[in-house]
Amino acid sequence: MADRTKILPPTLRESKRYLAFEIISEEKLEFGDILNAFWHSLLNLVGEVGTSQANIWFVSDSWDEKNQRGLIRCDNKYVEYVRAALALIERIGDNRVIPYTLGVSGTMKAARRKFFGERTLEDFETSGEEVEVSIPEIKSQDFETSNDEKKVSTLETKSQDFEVPEEPEKND
Repeated sequence: MADRTKILPPTLRESKRYLAFEIISEEKLEFGDILNAFWHSLLNLVGEVGTSQANIWFVSDSWDEKNQRGLIRCDNKYVEYVRAALALIERIGDNRVIPYTLGVSGTMKAARRKFFGERTLEDFETSGEEVEVSIPEIKSQDFETSNDEKKVSTLETKSQDFEVPEEPEKND
């Protein structure tokens, strides 16, 4: 047990930042192509030593293929270099692109909420908002065949005839 290395306390660890970005392009791009273009741009800007010190990590499960948005984790001292490296990308493959930095956050959860508009169940519980859920009514006109109409009308009559049994009284 004495040979085990100790984990650094949070006060001595390097702090991270999450940079949310969006790629505006003529066509949809592959995530791998965006990664290659970013690494090439960052290596040209700060070199190999600077790139390793920036401690870059692409959060691959946050990549939104439809909106072309994602998150990059980096060291807090290198946020401006990462922004600059993104801004220097002009082409990815044969497509002209405009990389756009949406913002920077200290946690992944906050970055997803602020910049991607993600909401969780906790948001509704703490905000006190009432959420209305509308369920469309099914009318017999919506069905094409008469057999389906009979099924719907049968279900309606059965649900009206159903009575909830009363609970027996407890004798204490």
